[in-house]
Amino acid sequence: MGSPRSPAMVRWPALLEHSMWPLFRIALRNVARNRRRTLITLAALLVGVGAAVLTRAMMNGLQRAMVTNITTSATGALQVHRAGYLDNVLSTPLTMDFAIDEAFLARVRAVEGVKAVSPRIQFAGSLGANDESLFLAATAMDPTAESAVCPNRASTFTPGSRFDSPDGILLAETVANALGTQQGGEAVFLAPDRDGTLNGELVHVTGATRSVMPDEPKTAVVPLALAQRLLRMEGRATELAVAVHRLEEAPQVAARLREALGPDYEVHTWDDILVQVKENKARDDASMGLIAAVFLVLMLLGVANTLLMSAIERTREIGTMMAVGLRRGKVMGLFLAEAVVLGATGSTLGALLGAGLSAWLNHRGILFTAPTISVPFDIRPYVDVGYLVRIVLLATAGAAVFSLYPAWRASRLRPVEALAGR
Repeated sequence: MGSPRSPAMVRWPALLEHSMWPLFRIALRNVARNRRRTLITLAALLVGVGAAVLTRAMMNGLQRAMVTNITTSATGALQVHRAGYLDNVLSTPLTMDFAIDEAFLARVRAVEGVKAVSPRIQFAGSLGANDESLFLAATAMDPTAESAVCPNRASTFTPGSRFDSPDGILLAETVANALGTQQGGEAVFLAPDRDGTLNGELVHVTGATRSVMPDEPKTAVVPLALAQRLLRMEGRATELAVAVHRLEEAPQVAARLREALGPDYEVHTWDDILVQVKENKARDDASMGLIAAVFLVLMLLGVANTLLMSAIERTREIGTMMAVGLRRGKVMGLFLAEAVVLGATGSTLGALLGAGLSAWLNHRGILFTAPTISVPFDIRPYVDVGYLVRIVLLATAGAAVFSLYPAWRASRLRPVEALAGR
């Protein structure tokens, strides 16, 4: 007769056969046994996940600040043109204009989600001053209506600039420097009208504009009334800039505008117009995803190393468990459970740390000026709950995957050799 088994030796296999919960209880106990190693592993996960969350939050804040800067100081959230305008935008087609009487503007303002409307004319011309002349692209706008659509438009003006003179013109700093003209100076603006006839207006330089986007061309800003006289387009415009109540709802408002205005007009959101900005945003998102993946791999290698060391140190313990009937699959499951406990705990703490730092930076704000852009960005980092959930689940699942080799190695031990410590 063999020696009677102890109650503990009887309970182990029975419990593990019927439920995974005992595995996690044992996994929790094993994780807590070597506190120093566990704390180091958790610290690596905390720092890695926290850094990934904070980096994502910074990129979110930078992208939002960039889009907000552009839409509130230059483009507006939406733009309305005659159908086919954007396909011919490089030639600044004045023939694709439309009447901007109060009835038409009221139709646009009545669309749900529309906050304000500003008529504009985009055209090209030649500016001459001090025996120099320069071709440039000009934007004509009504100062009052524009301030409602682009409330930060004034932030693109250099200090001391004014946009309230009926014959005033604001020049990009590069244009003013090239012409050698200063505020208060006179210039002659020549431009062809809708029929191709060249017309001219005497203008006064009332200030300069700073760049909102990198590589901005030579530009100027003039009052809408001046451009309508110059181009013989009284009561007409080539573009409506539209502000919406919530930038995130711009696509829905654009759809309602298309329905309200019919097929004679095209409505575009800011990212339809600024394709380069949209592409840069997508490229930045891909880069952030790659950086987060590198962080995760480095952290998960640490988890794998911890479990491999644990499997080596616990050879006799594993042999004992297998000798009392624990199957190889359960041994493997035990190590996977330990990896899940480490991954879930460390990544959750890291996500909370990253979210907390992001909230603090969001409250403080970060003022940033890019080398090629004169208007500073007010960056407010933020991260959504969905990203936090995704990175915790990814880190937890990754920890389980990276523990497969240590778990497999532990489950392949032979009980006799394991009890002998080999």
